[in-house]
Amino acid sequence: MRQMITAGQPGPGSQQGPVRGGWIWGAVGAATILALAVPGVRAIVRSGHDAGFPRQSSAVPTRTVVVTQPVTALSVESYGSPIRVIGRPVSQVTVTEAISFDPDMGRPPHVTHRVSRGQLTLAAPVCQRHDCSVGFTVSVPVGVTVNAIADGGPVSVSGAGATVIDSGGGPVSAGDISGPITVSSSSGNVTVARVPQAAIDSGGGSVTATATGGRLSVHAEGGGVSVTGAGPSDIDSGGGPVTVAGVTGPLRVSSEGGGDTVTRASSADLDSGGGPVTAIAIHGALTVRAEGGQVQATDVTGALDVDTGGGPLTAVAISSATASVRSEGSDTVLAFAQAPTAVQVQTGGGTATLSVPGGPYAVTADSGGSPESVAITTSPGASSTINVGTDGGSIQIGPA
Repeated sequence: MRQMITAGQPGPGSQQGPVRGGWIWGAVGAATILALAVPGVRAIVRSGHDAGFPRQSSAVPTRTVVVTQPVTALSVESYGSPIRVIGRPVSQVTVTEAISFDPDMGRPPHVTHRVSRGQLTLAAPVCQRHDCSVGFTVSVPVGVTVNAIADGGPVSVSGAGATVIDSGGGPVSAGDISGPITVSSSSGNVTVARVPQAAIDSGGGSVTATATGGRLSVHAEGGGVSVTGAGPSDIDSGGGPVTVAGVTGPLRVSSEGGGDTVTRASSADLDSGGGPVTAIAIHGALTVRAEGGQVQATDVTGALDVDTGGGPLTAVAISSATASVRSEGSDTVLAFAQAPTAVQVQTGGGTATLSVPGGPYAVTADSGGSPESVAITTSPGASSTINVGTDGGSIQIGPA
C-alpha cells in the first residue's frame, strides 16, 4: 500500500513569484486544511487507475494569498475537491488552496491564477488528465459574479452576484445571491436561499429552494423538491414528491407519481402522474390531473378544473365561480363557500355529493338509475347551472 506523503513546501509545479496578468499575490499565511485535501474519484478514473484499488494522494500544505488587482468575476474549477466562495465587504480577493495529487506525478500540479479584464481564473489544467485536485476557499467582494465547476466536489457560494454552478455530482449550497443563479448538480442535492431567480437541474438529487423572489425553474429527475417562497415557478420532479408554499406567480408542477402538496399559490397547474394531490389556499385557478391519485383541495377562489383519472376528490371551502370535475369511477365531494355560476361533474360510476349556497340553480342530474337527492332551490331558467352525471353512482345536492 502506497503511503500518504505530505510535502513540506509547494512543489516545483506550484505558482511562484509574479504571474501573468501583472497583478500581485501577497501571502497572508498557510495552514493545512485536511477537509479540502481529499482524493477525487473522478481523478482516479480519469488517470486510468482501477477504481477498486484507489491510490493514496500526496497533499501540499495550503497556501493563502491576496489578489490586489480589482476583481469583478470569478471562474474556478476544482477537479473533485470542494469549492467555497464567500462574498464579504472587502476590496481584495483572498484565495486559500488545498492541493492533492497522486505521488506518481512526482510533484504537485501547477495552479494557474490569472486576472483578465476583472475576471480571476483559478484552475489546474493538468488535473483534467491526471489524478489530482485543488480545493479553493475564495473570499470576494460582495456581488462578484461566479462560475464554479467542481467535477464531483461540493460547492458553496454566498454573497455573490450572478452565479453559475456545475458540481458534477457534488452537493450545492447557495444563499444571498444578488443575481440569477443556474445550478447543474448531476445527482447532488441542491439548497438555495434568498436568490432573485433560479434555474436548477439536480439530475436526481433533492432540491430545497427558499425565498426565491423571481422565476424558479426546477428539474429534479426523481429527487424530492421543496419550495418556500417563490415567484412564477415551473417544477418537474421526475417522480419525486413536491412540496410548495408561498408562490406569488403562476405555478406549474409535474411530479410523475411523486405527489404534490401546494399551499398558498396565486394559481396552480398540477400533474401528479398518479400521486396524491393536496392544494390549499389557491387564490386563483386550480387545474389538476392526477391519473388515479387522490385529490384534496381547500380554499380555492379561481376556476376549478380537476381530472382525477380514477382517484377520489374532496374539495371544500371552494369559492370558484366555475368548476369542472371528472373522477372516472371514484367519489366526488364538492362544498362551495360561495354560490358558483357553473358546475359540471362526471364521476363515471362514483357518487357525487355537492353542497352550494344560495340559489336558484338550473339543475341537471343523471345518476343512471341510482338514488338522487336535490334539496336546493331550482329553476329551469336560472342563470347558475349545475350538471351532474354519475353513470350509476348516487347523487346528493344540498344547501351549504
